[in-house]
Amino acid sequence: MSQTGRSQRVAELIREEIAKLIMHGLKDPRIGFVSVMGVRMSSDLRYANVYVSLYGAESEKKGSLAGLQHSSGWIRREIGKFLRMRYTPEIRFFPDDSLDEVYHLEQVFQEIHEDQKHTPMIKLDLPGVLSDVAGASSILLTTHENPDGDAVGSLLGMYHLLKLMGKERVACVMTDPVPRLYRNLPGAKQIKAPGAKQPNFEVAVLVDVSSLERVGTVAPWLENRKIRVIDHHLEEGQHGASGYIDPSYAASGEIVADMFALAGVPLTPEAAHCLYVAQITDTGGYRFSNTNARSHRIAATLLETGLDVATISSDVFEVISKPKFELLHRVIDRMQLLAEGRLAWSYVTARDLSDAQAKKEDTDGLVNYARNIEGVEVGVLFNAVEPSLTKVSLRSRKNFNSAEFLNAYGGGGHAAAAGATIEKSMEEVQREIIGQLEILLEGSAEGMA
Repeated sequence: MSQTGRSQRVAELIREEIAKLIMHGLKDPRIGFVSVMGVRMSSDLRYANVYVSLYGAESEKKGSLAGLQHSSGWIRREIGKFLRMRYTPEIRFFPDDSLDEVYHLEQVFQEIHEDQKHTPMIKLDLPGVLSDVAGASSILLTTHENPDGDAVGSLLGMYHLLKLMGKERVACVMTDPVPRLYRNLPGAKQIKAPGAKQPNFEVAVLVDVSSLERVGTVAPWLENRKIRVIDHHLEEGQHGASGYIDPSYAASGEIVADMFALAGVPLTPEAAHCLYVAQITDTGGYRFSNTNARSHRIAATLLETGLDVATISSDVFEVISKPKFELLHRVIDRMQLLAEGRLAWSYVTARDLSDAQAKKEDTDGLVNYARNIEGVEVGVLFNAVEPSLTKVSLRSRKNFNSAEFLNAYGGGGHAAAAGATIEKSMEEVQREIIGQLEILLEGSAEGMA
């Protein structure tokens, strides 16, 4: 079907602008030599199908097409500066021969998606992530399963930032319910569990997590979708995604706080409340080794909004639910010291959770009591999630890298705090982990002697 006069004019303008951007504006290293052959508009002018000739080897062609698809949001925003239209069309790229091979399109893009799964995450700077996310019309925010204060606080901080920037379509989704400790955070009621109906979104933002493997039941929604990462854990990031990971930040909430400043958006008390909780939980109230001068500068900015820090800190650190208190009693009663007092470990069973009427969230922070014992360098807590599934939590002092140790088990986190979920019984995991830790700690002691 031939295009109307208006469609032709819009298509030609878009073709010219994209050709210029490919020549001078795109910086994705995957994009090689590309020619824009034509643009065909949908009947409602909401989509612009851009047909391009790709040159080079087959892998180079696929890389160019993947790079163009990845940049489509930015290209759309740039074109929107020149189009005098109420709605800027969404940009979709197709290889030129697809004009004659329409039925092969799905196969082409499936191959691209498969390639992207093995492409390392593209690392952007913080202004780049902000600009990219801000250009999306609809956004889904999510974080890791078993969310802690930084996960919930930074996700809600990001939600407040986007709403203050005028974004109307922002969905917050988490696999697990918001823990009791954080249900009073402003905006917490906006966080939903994955339902049967997937919301429409242009880009998904992973906050305080960089891998789909750790977002739980939200992950299927994100397959083959545009993903951006905002995280501070020492990890490589999701393949095929792009984003910002900086382990020098003590919490992901600190990164979001800096994004407020970059966006020129004043912090509201509601946003500051969320980000303050994110920060104090990941720094242990500014006591952990990840706390730095920037942490205190960010804290000062948050406090200037008028936060009631005494009440917030009391809610987070001083109030313990009765189920958690019962678990704590059992954990301390079972605590064992090994390696001449340098290793402390304990465990929680599924029966413990049932007897105490406790939830998964009630195990958070219990491992700290092992690490806090005088002379202990590594504290370990084992949690029997299922008969053949065990969660391991490590807390360590500066001479031992917890994240590095648990990398071999598919875990991660920080040097001083890390975790992993292992598909073995708790007894098997205990023998293996404790055995290795004893050897490592005794070896380090001999080296220091």
